[in-house]
Amino acid sequence: MNYDAYMLLWQNAFIQLKQIDYINKSDVHVSKVLTYSSFLIVTGGGAQVVIDDQPYHVQRFSIFHIGKSQCLQITAQQSVSYFLISYKGDVMYKDAFMQHLHMHYQPFQTHFSCVPANPIVIHSILQDMYSKWQSGSIQEHLSVRASFYELVYHVFRELAEGQGKPHEMDKAEAARLFIKQHIHQPLSIQTLADMLQISTRHLLRIFKARYEIGPQIYLQQLRIEQAKQYLLTNQYGIKEIAISLGFEDEYYFSRAFKKATNMAPSSFRLKYTASMSEIAITNENHFQYNNNQLAQAKRFENGENEIMMRKMIQHIKLPFLLSLIVLLAACNEDTSQSKVDEQTLSDTAVTRTVTDDSGREVEIPVKAERVVTDWYLGQILALDVVPVGGVTANLDYAAFLKQHYKDGEITNIGTDGKVSLEKVLELKPDLIITWNVEDVAKYEKIAPTIVFAEDAHQSAMEEIEAMGNYLGRQAEAEKFTKEFEDRIAKAKEKIMDVIPEGSTFTIYEMFEKNATIVGQSSVSGGRALYQILGMKPQEKVQEIFDTKEASNGRYEISYEVVGDYVGDYNFMINFFNKDGQLPATWTNLDVVKNNQVLELPSEYYFASDPLSGLHQAEELADKIVDFTKAQQQ
Repeated sequence: MNYDAYMLLWQNAFIQLKQIDYINKSDVHVSKVLTYSSFLIVTGGGAQVVIDDQPYHVQRFSIFHIGKSQCLQITAQQSVSYFLISYKGDVMYKDAFMQHLHMHYQPFQTHFSCVPANPIVIHSILQDMYSKWQSGSIQEHLSVRASFYELVYHVFRELAEGQGKPHEMDKAEAARLFIKQHIHQPLSIQTLADMLQISTRHLLRIFKARYEIGPQIYLQQLRIEQAKQYLLTNQYGIKEIAISLGFEDEYYFSRAFKKATNMAPSSFRLKYTASMSEIAITNENHFQYNNNQLAQAKRFENGENEIMMRKMIQHIKLPFLLSLIVLLAACNEDTSQSKVDEQTLSDTAVTRTVTDDSGREVEIPVKAERVVTDWYLGQILALDVVPVGGVTANLDYAAFLKQHYKDGEITNIGTDGKVSLEKVLELKPDLIITWNVEDVAKYEKIAPTIVFAEDAHQSAMEEIEAMGNYLGRQAEAEKFTKEFEDRIAKAKEKIMDVIPEGSTFTIYEMFEKNATIVGQSSVSGGRALYQILGMKPQEKVQEIFDTKEASNGRYEISYEVVGDYVGDYNFMINFFNKDGQLPATWTNLDVVKNNQVLELPSEYYFASDPLSGLHQAEELADKIVDFTKAQQQ
C-alpha cells in the first residue's frame, strides 16, 4: 500500500460514524454484507474471519478495514471479543490531483489489515469510544469522532513504520474454499500452490494440519458427493458427470466412485432412484400436505387427473381455442428473437435497453446527443461526440484532450464525487455516464444513467467498442480503432528503428516518502508505454509485475532501492516534490546526474483513456527517438 497517499486522503476526509458494536461471546456465526465501510478489530479469543473470498485465521489482536458492500463472515466456537465500527467517509477535494488520488486509491473501500505491535493503546481508544458512543450524547459523540481519527492514525503509523504487519491470509482455508468452488475444473496441487505463492510441500503440510486430510483427498470427496447428486437426478450420463467433475474419463470416475462407495455409479443410480420412486404420497413423507393438496396428489398418483382434464377440454368452446392459438402465436413471435444488448431496432424506435458494466438493465436513447460524464471524457471524444458536461479532472488534467473540443464547449459540472446536480439538470442531458454505482440513484432522477468501468474491458480498443455501443456510435468506434492501430504502428516503427535490441523501460512516480513503479496497463503513461506501444519493462520491473499485486496500477517501492529498477530508458512523473527536493538515493543515480531521466508532465499523463493513450504513445515515441539520437552523438 502507498501509505503516504492513504494518509493524505484520510487527512482530507470527512467522516460520519454510523454504529459502534462490541461483541463478547462464544459460538459466533455472523454473515452479512456491510452497509457501510467498517473497521473490524478482534481484541480477544480466536475466530475464522472471511472478507469477501479472503479467509483469515485470527488468534491475536487484529484490525481489518472492510469496504462498503463487501461480505463479512465471522465464525467462532470459543469465546471471542471484537469491535465493529461502521462509518461513511468522503474526501474533501482541494484540487484535481486529490480527486485523482481518491479515484485510484479508494481509501474507504480498500480492504487492508494490521496486526499492531502496540495493541494496548489501540484497545484503550476502542474502549473509550464504545463507552462514549453508548451514552448517546452529542458532546460525547463528537469526542468519539476525534478518537476515530486517532485510531486511524495509529493503524497507519504502525503500518508505515513497519511495526504492525498485515495479517496473513489463512492459506489453508483459502485452498479449501478454492477447491470447493472449482470441483468442476481440472485442478492440480501445483496450480493451487502457485496461486497461494507457496510450495506444494508447505500446502500439503498446512492443509493436513488443519483438516486432517490432504487437499487431493478433500477434492475427491467433494467430487464424489456431487456425483451422487447428479446420479440421483437421473438426467446425466456417467460420461457427462465424469467430464463435468474434472475426471480424466468415465472409467477413472467409475473406479474412484466405487472405491469411495463400494458401488458402481450405475448401481448407485439404479438402487437409489428406484427406492425413491417407490415412496407413496402420504403425510408421513418429508413434504407435508393439507387435505386438499393430499387429495390432489392422490389423484395424480392414481391417474384420475388425466380423466378430469379430458372432461374439462370437452367443455371448452371452439372460439376460445382459436383465440388462444392466435394469442400463443403472437407471443411466440414476440419472443423468438434473443435478448442482446446490441438489439435490432425499428426505424421509429428512440430508445433501447442495454446492460451496463455494473449489470444493470437501462433504457437509453438509440443515439445519445447530450451526454454528461463524471469521468470518461476521452472515451466519448474518441467517438466524435463532445459531451455537454464533464468534471474538473478531465478538463484540467487531461491536456491532450483539449484539441478535440472548443473552449467553453463542455460545461464544468464540478469534481468527481462532488458533481453539481443543478448544473447537470440545466444541461438537459439525454444520457449520463458515471463510474460510481453509488451515484446512479441521484443521476437517474435527471436522465438515463449507465455505469462504465474500464476494468470491465481488456484493452483500449474494447473500451472504445463498448462506449460506441452505449452511444450508438458503432461506425465511429470502428473508424477510431482503425486510425488508432495505424498511428500506433507508425509510432512503434519509429521507436524500433532507433533503439538497441532488448532495450528496457521504467516509469517512476515520485512521492514524498516513497516512489512507485507505474504498472503496465493503467495510469501515468503505463498503458501507453507497455500496453499500447509494447515496450519491454526493465527486468526487476517485470519481476514485480509478475509476482506482486498492483495498487491502483502502481507498485510501491522504497527510495532506498530505486536504483534497482533503472532501465535503458527512464521516465519520471513528479507529484509531491515539485521543488525537486528528492532523496539522495535518487539524485545520486548516474542516470539522474547525467540528465538521462525524461520527465513527463502530470497534466498530460494523468489520464489513461484510449484517446489520451494514443497521444501519449506518439509523444513517448518522439521522446524516445530524440533521446536515443542525442545519446548517439
